[in-house]
Amino acid sequence: MSALRIASWERFCQEYVKDLDARSAALRAGYSAGLHTRVSAWRLLRHAAVQARIAELQEAIAQQAKAEADARAEPAWVVAQLMRIARADPRKFFHADGAPRKVHELGDEEAAALSGFEATGEAGKVVDRLKVLELLGRHFGLWQQKPAPAHDVNLFEGMSLDQVRRVRDRVGQLLGEAGVDLPGSAPRHRQG
Repeated sequence: MSALRIASWERFCQEYVKDLDARSAALRAGYSAGLHTRVSAWRLLRHAAVQARIAELQEAIAQQAKAEADARAEPAWVVAQLMRIARADPRKFFHADGAPRKVHELGDEEAAALSGFEATGEAGKVVDRLKVLELLGRHFGLWQQKPAPAHDVNLFEGMSLDQVRRVRDRVGQLLGEAGVDLPGSAPRHRQG
């Protein structure tokens, strides 16, 4: 079997799995147009090696589609788990008489809210519900995020004018003792 024939079969298989249209796949793979295209496509589809290769390509496409679906579902699964935890009712951790329930007696939401349990089956620590609600709130955009601080920060924000003047005077005094003039002030006359 020639390498050229195998290459043309491969090209046909690659094109065929795109839309499962044998005639169009044969044309895109370089087979001649006309009545012979249909016959060529039919013959190719009946060939065992071509059928096997098409099955391989379809399996690869199915696996890729599943991986992409799983990747899209992963964030949704996390949000669903957070919702289960947020909906957990703390009263359901106890029987009517006040005795704590064993882990196997808890509902799905309460079991999801556990961060640990004892070997005896006693429910242990419960997940921090406020943290879960904060994560959900951020996900759904329920509260405003603090904007990133600007590059220029106002160090005097919230200070009165008198407080700002005292800071300015003190900084000027310290700079003067160091022999540096404050920007915007008249240069000092040096004795010498």
